[in-house]
Amino acid sequence: MIDVNGKSLKAIPYGVGSYDTIKEKNYYYIDKTHYLHEIENAGRYLFFIRPRRFGKTLFLSLMESYYDINNKKRFEEFFKGTAIFENPTPEKNAYLILKFDFSKVASSIDRVEESFYYHVKNEILLFLSRYKRLLGKEKETMNRELDNRKNPSDILDYLLTLCRIASRKIYLIIDEYDNFANTILSTAGVDDYENITHGEGFFRDFLRVIKAETSGADAPISRLFMTGVSPITLDDVTSGFNIGINISLDGTFNEMMGFRRRETGDMIEYYRKAGKIHHETGYLLDVMSRWYNHYRFAAESKNKVFNPTQVLHFLNEYMKNHKIPDDLIDRNVRIDYNKLKYLIMVDRKGSKKPNGNFSKLKAVIEDRFLLSKIKKGFPVKQLENPENFISLLFYFGLLTIDSVEKDGRLKLTIPNETVKKLFYEYIAEVYTETGTFSLDLDNYAEMMHQMAYHGKWKPLFDYIAERMAASMSLRDLISGEKAIQAFLHVYLGLSDLYLIHPEQELNKGYADLVMEPFIQKYAGVKYAYLIEIKYIKKKELEKTKSGGGTDSKLQELVKKAREQLRQYSLDERLKKRTSKANLIKLVLVFAGQQLVHIGEA
Repeated sequence: MIDVNGKSLKAIPYGVGSYDTIKEKNYYYIDKTHYLHEIENAGRYLFFIRPRRFGKTLFLSLMESYYDINNKKRFEEFFKGTAIFENPTPEKNAYLILKFDFSKVASSIDRVEESFYYHVKNEILLFLSRYKRLLGKEKETMNRELDNRKNPSDILDYLLTLCRIASRKIYLIIDEYDNFANTILSTAGVDDYENITHGEGFFRDFLRVIKAETSGADAPISRLFMTGVSPITLDDVTSGFNIGINISLDGTFNEMMGFRRRETGDMIEYYRKAGKIHHETGYLLDVMSRWYNHYRFAAESKNKVFNPTQVLHFLNEYMKNHKIPDDLIDRNVRIDYNKLKYLIMVDRKGSKKPNGNFSKLKAVIEDRFLLSKIKKGFPVKQLENPENFISLLFYFGLLTIDSVEKDGRLKLTIPNETVKKLFYEYIAEVYTETGTFSLDLDNYAEMMHQMAYHGKWKPLFDYIAERMAASMSLRDLISGEKAIQAFLHVYLGLSDLYLIHPEQELNKGYADLVMEPFIQKYAGVKYAYLIEIKYIKKKELEKTKSGGGTDSKLQELVKKAREQLRQYSLDERLKKRTSKANLIKLVLVFAGQQLVHIGEA
């Protein structure tokens, strides 16, 4: 296949984490090389957090290709056509690269130490093979000395001593530094986690060696760049990140990983002009923006970025099947549920029940935002501090910065439809696993289908209401109109037939729930829904029943809801978004967790 310039069409680099491979195999690449200047200016020992699948591995591979002393003769091959080629930094091709990827370390508690040892040893053996000519010793001698050392700290210490003697400078790159530790925390618990991160734990000892070899004029570790998904482990193993600078919240690096809107549009247009995409660029960009965009990692930056893996997944699936993907969420992007489950569902005694952190997860759905500051670091034992848990949701990519309040707190919101769907899944799974509430999802899917394509809405709401009334555990979790609205928001949002909008501003008011058909994916959906929810206390309902008549509180609520729905339905934006569907207006009145009225307005 040929592109518009008569050259071979660039492949989509979905799942490709090697910069060398991207250049050698003609993959599409969005240039991030200009950030190498900023990294050199930021400090010598840096720590950087981004969510899973956000381009960290590829960026580290870029750094490896650029700084490796062995790549001097390949600089033009790797970097011609990029920003760094015309304006290289003073330190290009100046280092011996030592790289670890701790996502490769086994995370079962009975294997983790051995696996860590072999990963470290294997990477150091590769290092010795790659740079043996620069270290002044025979390869066989170095390998023999390495075999005599039986723990990862001693192996690393030996290598760093060799480099110190040979006056060689290392650029140490660590990817996914916290991967195995996070998994142990979520599967084995705090005690086993602390065994490796506290006291004489092997991981703590390993990072102690690194820290020691970053100080002094002849320090062999000249530069360090470490990535992960949270600051918890580093805070635990180092008693605070005091060996360098955490640049995760620095506005300079807000867009270093992730795609800008213009970059994403340019990529779509490239493949559209090559005949691989038949939708208009703007149309697809709007769809992708709704699902993958709006991540903002620095308060002082106004710019937002797309999740790069999600963008590449979309384009890869689109061009394989010549249509918008059936599953817009790349399952690989989904945070391992067990890791979050431990944080929101297990109390101090190890019992399975929603804990204090779960209330924060629910609050995001109920209030649509949280106000908090972002902590740069905190140990696992302080995770129950609400500000720390909210910070963790931010680092995981489940919340993003919307704006800055006058008091300095950040307004944090859910970035896009992908993350919103993940919230629905997390909350529903916690309710299911703790026995709080569950649905027969096959039955649910069929009723949602009938609602979307045939306008038969009553069976679904009756089913959800029946299950709510039967759950004793919901009584303490659901009280008030806002809680009911959030609960329905979650369970109506489990289907991808609709995009669910809570508190939607319509014609000078705020509708409780708008169920907008996802027309881009399901063009045949015939019905949209506008829902107004009212709440009445059970005691008030009993009084109105005893008084009877059309002036009862219940009838007043129904009347008011109908008037509001009529007003909302006149909104021009709503008409435009639901123009291809019939709009059904529904009134739902709850007393406690019981649905006492449902009907069309």
